[in-house]
Amino acid sequence: MGTDMSGFLEYRAPQDDQEPIWYCAHDLRSLNDVRNYDAFGFLFGVRNHANFRPVAAGRGFPADASATVSARFAQLTEWYGKDGFHGTTWITWAEVKAVDWDEPAEKPDSRLHQYRQTPNGLRMTGKAFWSGLKAVP
Repeated sequence: MGTDMSGFLEYRAPQDDQEPIWYCAHDLRSLNDVRNYDAFGFLFGVRNHANFRPVAAGRGFPADASATVSARFAQLTEWYGKDGFHGTTWITWAEVKAVDWDEPAEKPDSRLHQYRQTPNGLRMTGKAFWSGLKAVP
């Protein structure tokens, strides 16, 4: 069974003489049409087969989330139960901007990788979902 990532973009705006609150801007379902487990692992520590140091893993559901996002989360929790989620977390735009996208993983990726010989040398053409092999440190 595969894992999908769902989420929302939110922005924070002031109210009349009150603390700023979060508003839902966009549901990420329309932007996330592939299961990119390397991205899931790198950002959130979910399905982290490539052994990246996650940027924003396991923070839980934000207490000050927008009403729209809170209602959707409550609905999903009712449907799937608390155990239906691999990891609830959040990340700020400042953290995404500060990511070093060239940072190497903490350990080698233990999945099987497929390569094809090209005129310019080997080119990776894919990798297995998982591998029963242990990576050698």
